[in-house]
Amino acid sequence: MANLKNTLDIQKSEGLHPIWTYYMYSTNIYNVFRRLLRTFLITNKEFSLTPVEDRPEIDLLMETMTFAYPTPKTTIMSEFSYEQLLINMFHRVFNFYNNPNLKYPRSSTFNSKFKTILENALLNIAQAIWSKGSTFQILTDPAALSENLNDLKSMLLSSEVNSIDWLNRYWVNVFERFFAILDNRKLMREKFGIVEIGRDKILIALGGRFGVPVPRDVLYRFDLAKYLSTFLVKVEKTDWDIASAELLYSSDNFFKLLFSAYNIIEKRDFKREVQFIVPRGQIQNR
Repeated sequence: MANLKNTLDIQKSEGLHPIWTYYMYSTNIYNVFRRLLRTFLITNKEFSLTPVEDRPEIDLLMETMTFAYPTPKTTIMSEFSYEQLLINMFHRVFNFYNNPNLKYPRSSTFNSKFKTILENALLNIAQAIWSKGSTFQILTDPAALSENLNDLKSMLLSSEVNSIDWLNRYWVNVFERFFAILDNRKLMREKFGIVEIGRDKILIALGGRFGVPVPRDVLYRFDLAKYLSTFLVKVEKTDWDIASAELLYSSDNFFKLLFSAYNIIEKRDFKREVQFIVPRGQIQNR
């Protein structure tokens, strides 16, 4: 395996991990489109679409609204929204959104050690990658990495049961519908007057247009979603041993991109940590 990025098709919806959904949700894109679609329903102050010239765009917005902001179809589902179920998924699988003041249906079972085990594995890989050029010490421990990856795999697979897969696929489709609107040049440029290029910049501008804050680091959230999803799908689909774990050390470019985005979003700089372990001047500065 020369390059981990090439082992999985990260663009296919069925291959996207719940971690991808988490970082998409963290951009506040859901609330941006809630405000946009609410405006579309009740006023023409911000933009106007005509039934003759703009029928495809009207249909796109109506279909997105129906799919992404549905009315629960069962009495059980009516107890909580799809968004509350999404936050429940993040808590169960990753122990995110564990603030007791947040209101959503809570599970008594959740992966309290997810982030710790994930970061232990990432630090192990970072040490191996950035100590390669050291004349002092090569920091590789594939046995420990294999153990971390097996723990991570077991933890994730045991929690991604019951409705989790269905819920994640539903939300992936929701976000992909939002992206279809962001990519609609006629809506963005002609109707909303947004001239920015790139989904990240368009989303920030759209949030500003409708008064919904969007984090300025949204591009890094998109990147981190993609790279962590690829990595965690790989973790779940591999039978890890020392040899397979050691192969990850050869995927320098993939993990350096992941670490860069992780540093921006999660505020943990694995490269800097490795530099404190390996004597300064003895590490590859790549």
